[in-house]
Amino acid sequence: MGNHPHRLKGLALACALLTLGGCQTLSSKQSLDSYNQQFANGQYREAADFALKSGGINEQGESKNLLWSLQAGTALSASGEFEFSTRVFDHAENLMKDEDTESLGRKGLEKVAANLVNNNLNRYSPTVYDGVMVNTYKALNNIFLQDMQNARIEFNRAADRQRRAEETFKSRIAEQKEKMAEAEEQANTNDGQPAPVDFDKSRKASENTIYENFPELKEWQAYPDFVNPYTDYLHGLYFMLASADREDYGKARQSLRRVAGMSSANSAVKTDLMVIDNLRRGKWSKGRLNPAVWVIFENGEGPMIDETLIPLPLFLLNDQVEYSQIALPRLQTRSQAYPYLEVYAGGKSQGKTEHLASMDRVIQTEFKREFPLKVTEAIASTLTKAFIQYQARKEGGLAGSLLAGVYQAATTRADTRSWTSLPKEVQVVRLRKPADGKLQLKAPGLAAPVEVELPDSQFTLIYVRATTPGSTPTYQIAGFDA
Repeated sequence: MGNHPHRLKGLALACALLTLGGCQTLSSKQSLDSYNQQFANGQYREAADFALKSGGINEQGESKNLLWSLQAGTALSASGEFEFSTRVFDHAENLMKDEDTESLGRKGLEKVAANLVNNNLNRYSPTVYDGVMVNTYKALNNIFLQDMQNARIEFNRAADRQRRAEETFKSRIAEQKEKMAEAEEQANTNDGQPAPVDFDKSRKASENTIYENFPELKEWQAYPDFVNPYTDYLHGLYFMLASADREDYGKARQSLRRVAGMSSANSAVKTDLMVIDNLRRGKWSKGRLNPAVWVIFENGEGPMIDETLIPLPLFLLNDQVEYSQIALPRLQTRSQAYPYLEVYAGGKSQGKTEHLASMDRVIQTEFKREFPLKVTEAIASTLTKAFIQYQARKEGGLAGSLLAGVYQAATTRADTRSWTSLPKEVQVVRLRKPADGKLQLKAPGLAAPVEVELPDSQFTLIYVRATTPGSTPTYQIAGFDA
């Protein structure tokens, strides 16, 4: 029998893991659907309560569930609970650090679970944009709390995350290569007999089949890798409005120039870049600038992840081809709430919000970079399962074959978890502050205008959020003085 009984332990372990995780995965999806519905309806406080309960998040913001912490932090911020939101995001950031420094034993166990079952049994693995947006939202929370020093810290952290993103990605590539090598080694170890599956031939054919099923990857217009123009714009705007010295003007100019390269048609970006250039050169003084208002509009809902099942060809010993399914994540974009917001003062239009940044594109850019890694992981898992099935049929006859078939079908699942409460896109408009300090926000399809009273400050940031068509926008206001 050799090592055959030992190898069949893999099937038994996989079935045990499957039983343990199956109900949990289903329950998580149902909970996420409920949260998404509340958030889409603009019921941000209810969505926050749901996320806090689902993630077991206490009053200090502590939890062991990263994804629910991200969802709760967004909903708390949208409902105006900035301090609580920041506490939740603080602990979410700690969980991200734990993920980066997890023990070799934990990584090994998660690798086994991914290969034998699927990634849904493992902890949620954060994306680069998750980390960047955590720091971005913490910075916004601090701005609304008038805590400009901590806002500065968070914007610097967000910028640092973007700088370090390439290193993070390289380490993930190394991990995936290791996974594929281990799957190949297992497939080729067959007690001195030829391997039951031609690993290289199967892998190449599988990759070709997969990419034929994902034509959108070629069509996406990506941003420069790991750059988020929304974060960069807020970073530039903050260091212009809350500047302490000329060095801050330099930081603002650097960020705004980068955004201008990605959103060259945006009027607000052009004006801000002109202003910061003149401030930096000493031609203008911030205290003598005309009072101005910026309306930042987080519009619609960002992408969700669906599952796509693809039949893959596995080349067996006798060159016979057997088909085995593989499950991969696929981005599904959602709708914007309104085409734009139009700002009125004294009954006259002062301008419309213009496109600044597409979170769809930010997420697509990273998804496209990560996709080969997800393909590698999925193929490694499929080939591992194919080998287990081969042994099950060989050792267990009909019963083993049936069990192997159930195992293959039940464990072929893509990891569809993602931070679903991010916006689809961000728009901005810049205008002079009206003398009476009153604005109206209107939009095609919006039933009634939103009335806004401005604070007594030289510069004002109005942050608006609307999720679905017809929903009432919510807003928060922060003032800056020279």
